Amino acid sequence: MRKPFDDEDLPVLDANTYVKETALALWDGLPRELLASFFFAMVSLPAIILGLVMGYLILAILLGVFSMGPGWLAMCAVIKRTILRELNSSILDFFKDFIHFYKRGAILGAFIAIPLVSAAWCLPLLQLNPVPNIIWVSLGADVAGLFFLTALYMYVCPQIVLYDAAIRPAMTNSLILAIRYLTNTLGLIALAGLLAFLAFKVSFFLLLVLPAFWLVFVINNCRMVLRLELQKLK
Repeated sequence: MRKPFDDEDLPVLDANTYVKETALALWDGLPRELLASFFFAMVSLPAIILGLVMGYLILAILLGVFSMGPGWLAMCAVIKRTILRELNSSILDFFKDFIHFYKRGAILGAFIAIPLVSAAWCLPLLQLNPVPNIIWVSLGADVAGLFFLTALYMYVCPQIVLYDAAIRPAMTNSLILAIRYLTNTLGLIALAGLLAFLAFKVSFFLLLVLPAFWLVFVINNCRMVLRLELQKLK
């Protein structure tokens, strides 16, 4: 169990300071964010090659459960350190966090693999003429499931790396936060869509770094709403 984070010495995060403080954190921590992005890309590379180069999409998703899931939490943990301005960090932190959060990362990866595998199974069936209605219904459910899990994980992952939280309480708290702060939730999802569109228009290589930049906004949003919730309890 790790020591919970301490941000008492940092500027207060609220609706008025969120954008400014997040932009400063993004700029000040840029080298470590780029390094975390590189390491995440490296642990994701086998799954990417298996799926996009060799064409084994379902196998790639299953491999990603055990590589990209823990890698995502490790990248979150490194970015958390940059936001909290922790000075005693090292280049090995990503790999230490990869091991520390491995089980929880794999569990989160398994959850999100369910709609991804279902969608990968349905996509070849779109070549049928006509396409059975059940395929459209299944794909719609997959998209809805991915949207729901994305909204949930924007609060789950920060809680895990900030508090070393277990999966179940983090999931419960995240469901409440995602609904209670729906505007924040939808705004961050819209930002993710905008960054994905930017990568599509400019270069897919941007996908190597933009997720890390997005996580700075995600983690700071979680810190802000948790602070608001704690104030209500006082």
